[in-house]
Amino acid sequence: MLYANGCSFTYGTGLAHKDRAWPYILAEKLKIDSVETEAQRGVSNAYIVRNTVTNLSVKIAEGEKIDFVAIGMTAPNRKEHFIEKKNLLIHNIPSHEYHGNINLDDKSNKDLTKFNNLYMQYFWSPLYDFHNYLIQVMQLQNFFVANKLPYIIFNSLNLTPNLLEPTKFTELCEQSDMMPVYKQLDMNRIYENQTFFTYMYDLKKFYPVEGDERYMHPNEEAHAEWAEILFQDIEKNK
Repeated sequence: MLYANGCSFTYGTGLAHKDRAWPYILAEKLKIDSVETEAQRGVSNAYIVRNTVTNLSVKIAEGEKIDFVAIGMTAPNRKEHFIEKKNLLIHNIPSHEYHGNINLDDKSNKDLTKFNNLYMQYFWSPLYDFHNYLIQVMQLQNFFVANKLPYIIFNSLNLTPNLLEPTKFTELCEQSDMMPVYKQLDMNRIYENQTFFTYMYDLKKFYPVEGDERYMHPNEEAHAEWAEILFQDIEKNK
């Protein structure tokens, strides 16, 4: 079984058939018979890491065979909040212009918008977000290594608030005083600079119509090509 997790770029938002998203194509190339993906649209890295570690721990305890793990990390500025009164986990992007959440009523959405405005004004730090992101990547790496799980980790979206700004991984590590952590990462299995977003954007292989939920998401051709890029890297680092 190939296990995958990530955001909409792993889920396959916009694809007519979700089995043409990159995890399924990668599994075919690796000759793995089944795929389990827990990717969801709009989720944070906290969600991705927590669900990956929790659910794979259950599978390991039950003796289930896991052939490969592929994780598409998302933008570090995404957050998640648990509303106890509603027993509801919501996904939130404070820097995003639209703060509406389909699981919330109008008043709660307005409160969330106020919260986001205050957060962005007083508490937001791109370097702090990157610091957390790097620790999350290390948590995944250490979990996979401890359980002898073959894996690859890449970034679906760029690591800076401006999605069109190229990700300069080592530069961000230096700015956030995280080079000692960086040196503990296995960069043969973790992508540094190229992201899925950069790849599909540079080649214009995304849905271009604003207002469409598919907007700025990779098309089927991009998913197929990204799966091939991952496959070649996996083969090279066996």
